[in-house]
Amino acid sequence: MPFVGIGDEEILRCRKCCSHNTRVTVTESREEVTWRYCRCLDCGERFKTVERYAYAKRAPLNPPPILKGCDNYNSRFVPADIVAIRSLSEEGLSGAQIALRYGCDRSTIHKIVNYKTYTDEY
Repeated sequence: MPFVGIGDEEILRCRKCCSHNTRVTVTESREEVTWRYCRCLDCGERFKTVERYAYAKRAPLNPPPILKGCDNYNSRFVPADIVAIRSLSEEGLSGAQIALRYGCDRSTIHKIVNYKTYTDEY
């Protein structure tokens, strides 16, 4: 995207020694602005450039919905598993024992049992 301001050759020139031997260390992109944190390899000076775009970046018209719980494509569990995990916990099995049975971490079981994750499944 085009930006308003100084030319391409001026963006990465060191302000202390005017060297072109610089590197971008971090780039932060926001809606209408890009910040680049740079450093000069010759003198060690650190500086920041700010690029303001002539027009704003377009947002997607219809972003896809965020899928939670068992509807997420990366979910390891089906709704029947969630119900079984919660019932096993009520029966007195520890989180570590349930985690071994389902092949996951015990913190995952803890979050399921305490309704931190998979809140829609009963």
